[in-house]
Amino acid sequence: MMKPYVLYVFTLPDCEPTAKLKAYVETLTKPQQATLEFVPLRGPDGGFTALAEKLQVDSAPTLVVTYEGLSCELDADGDEDCDYTEEPVERLIGVDAITKHLLSTIDGYTNANPPE
Repeated sequence: MMKPYVLYVFTLPDCEPTAKLKAYVETLTKPQQATLEFVPLRGPDGGFTALAEKLQVDSAPTLVVTYEGLSCELDADGDEDCDYTEEPVERLIGVDAITKHLLSTIDGYTNANPPE
């Protein structure tokens, strides 16, 4: 069963800490690497991307773990109206914090490391 979490890693091009983090990620197993979704912090116009604004990220590299769920309510007619939700549950800021806790974060929120 897939866990309902997304691990976003916000990056900037030509950023030394981002390059250091990407080099570290390359040492992980392919299943571990696949759990990370690298996304840009800034768009082509230089402003923060919509996802960075939504998750209140303003520096790179930053890892944000979000929980994806479903929120449902009954409307006035008694019909169920459901929307997908995405809520941050953990945030690691900076290459040192991310590399220190990345393996345990992947283990806690994904199925990349199956039990032995």
